Amino acid sequence: MFVYRQQTTIMVLLLYVDNMLLTGNNHAFICTFIATLSAHFSMKDLGDLHYFLGVQVVQTSSGRFLSQNKYVSDLLRKFHFHTLEPVHTPSVSRTTLPFTDGELLTDPKGFAWLGHCSILL
Repeated sequence: MFVYRQQTTIMVLLLYVDNMLLTGNNHAFICTFIATLSAHFSMKDLGDLHYFLGVQVVQTSSGRFLSQNKYVSDLLRKFHFHTLEPVHTPSVSRTTLPFTDGELLTDPKGFAWLGHCSILL
């Protein structure tokens, strides 16, 4: 994710392998940026955003709604779980677990830190 910010103009570029999502608050600036990129790279504009990296985007007059419903459905089908019936989780809702509760792992090498995720709104 690359963020460009100058005075009141903000542009966000999400780049993953050969997929690119570009958004911002200044349409003219974005069009100029796309033209500059197109002069140096072979690009194709796929139009309005509908799906990006497992996130489905539905655009309405009220705004944009993000959902991973299709991604989860595809995963369930891939592993043949789509025919299973849902069951209630036997846990108490609104339960909090203290950070110091439980036993320490004797060998924590099997777990990896996945990093930090930031969302710009």
